[in-house]
Amino acid sequence: MQNVPAEQRQRSYRPPATGFQWAGARLERALNRATIRSPLLRRILAMAFLPMVWRLGLRINYSDTDFYVETPHSRMNRNAYGTVGGAALLATLELAAGTYLFMRSDGGHRIVCRNVSYRFMLPSTNGLHLKVEPMDPDLEAQIASGQPFNATLKVNVYSRGKHRGETDRRIGRGELRFHLWPVGV
Repeated sequence: MQNVPAEQRQRSYRPPATGFQWAGARLERALNRATIRSPLLRRILAMAFLPMVWRLGLRINYSDTDFYVETPHSRMNRNAYGTVGGAALLATLELAAGTYLFMRSDGGHRIVCRNVSYRFMLPSTNGLHLKVEPMDPDLEAQIASGQPFNATLKVNVYSRGKHRGETDRRIGRGELRFHLWPVGV
């Protein structure tokens, strides 16, 4: 490894211009809010950036009072036994919980999943219906604080009913831990 004198290292460092802000954080927040509100933009961005999610056919009900995610029973998420595969189920869990946090923070936070645990109770020969609930009572206060924080969510997984939005029997329960930090930081 080559030794670089201290004065040369200092010359190569250029501090950012004072008062100048990149449009990146503002643009990211605006795009995040637009994706929450526009189903068409969500589908276009999913096709471009998350093609497997687009092919899974996730349906998300963005509602503060009745948030749920549904996945149809398709070839993409079935295993050899005809039930929903474990990997597809865990991926759907993470996407559902992350989408819930994304909606609650109004797109103002970046989200990383830190831990997923799932308890299989019954196999699912139908699609999935996932209901997400926060385990932290002060989630709104943490989002409003503007500081990085950890959030724990509980996801109840049900077999999908005959019609959209209906549930059948509960087939499992997951717990997920996320780390969130504001977009501008």
